Amino acid sequence: MRAEIEETAVSEEQSGEKPKKEPKLRPAEIIALALAVIFIAAAGFFAVRRFTGGSFVFTPTSSTPKAVETKWIVNINTASAEELMMLDGIGEALANRIIDYREEHGDFKDIRDIVKVNGISQNTFERIYKHIGV
Repeated sequence: MRAEIEETAVSEEQSGEKPKKEPKLRPAEIIALALAVIFIAAAGFFAVRRFTGGSFVFTPTSSTPKAVETKWIVNINTASAEELMMLDGIGEALANRIIDYREEHGDFKDIRDIVKVNGISQNTFERIYKHIGV
């Protein structure tokens, strides 16, 4: 085996070929490659995720649709009839009663005070309490 290696070395010297050098990267090339890798990683990161409203939104991997609860609040002290009618179970008549009650008795101190309005039951309150505020 050793003899074969020596023969190969001798035959390369006799053929006039120069021994091959390993390529070396200059510092500028190393920096350029590092920046390219960082850029590609960042591009992939933002391509996979959507950026909305200051937070990342990750799409679910399940194909089963799930109910998404949105967070919205209607201020019962300042809401118009149209805004009050966005609440589940509040129609035009109840919305007007809420406004009338508010004008007659002043602002609601607590969201539970809405049950004092004629026509708003405890069941109605339980449906809307997550979406009302004072």
